[in-house]
Amino acid sequence: MGLRYRPSVQADLEAHAETMRLLILDVADIPPALLERACRKWVRASRFMPKASELIDLCREIHSQEAAGGIDQLQRHCDDLNAREHGGRVWFITGEAPNRRIEVRQRQEGAAA
Repeated sequence: MGLRYRPSVQADLEAHAETMRLLILDVADIPPALLERACRKWVRASRFMPKASELIDLCREIHSQEAAGGIDQLQRHCDDLNAREHGGRVWFITGEAPNRRIEVRQRQEGAAA
């Protein structure tokens, strides 16, 4: 990120390096793959270097979108399994992100699919 947003004046290189060091410290707890996706998205949308809070917000946004997509995929899979199921079982999603999973139980007598 520091190479994409270089200072305009050579004398500012030291301050730029310090800014980058602080940015790195501020986002150090974010998973590297998520941070990389956020940085790629940021550089496509902005001419200016982000603040740590902006990168953190973007990471949250990306993570939320990915989590929502994950539950949609799980639900489609459950729907497919339930459409094919003839053994009296029902497939469903349980748990919270990131530990969601598909489980199965016996369909109760008289219960609709």
